[in-house]
Amino acid sequence: METTKNKQIVALVLGIASLVIPNIGSAISNAIDTSTNDGSRTAGIIVIVATLVAIVVGIIGMVKSAGARKEAKEAGEKQILATIGLVTSIVGTVESAIVFFACGLCITCVACAAASAVSSI
Repeated sequence: METTKNKQIVALVLGIASLVIPNIGSAISNAIDTSTNDGSRTAGIIVIVATLVAIVVGIIGMVKSAGARKEAKEAGEKQILATIGLVTSIVGTVESAIVFFACGLCITCVACAAASAVSSI
């Protein structure tokens, strides 16, 4: 019983982490001075790295949640924490993928275009 409970808690923590990591990356990138090309590029890289980490954490959370749910079901225990972990992992992974494609790549493209424009002068 204790083992399945611990696995459910780990799954829940991974799910919550997949939701929080992109927001931490965005907060860090917002704190960077983007008035220079290097600052813009750094902010874009931070957003991309944070979202990629969140995607990986979310996928691991989905796998762990599914395993914890299965073990809890076989043991006849409640699966609520594993279910919440699964839902938060899915939401975190989808959110991170959207942020990655919508924001991260755009920030990086703009920073690279600005750097190219400045270096050509």
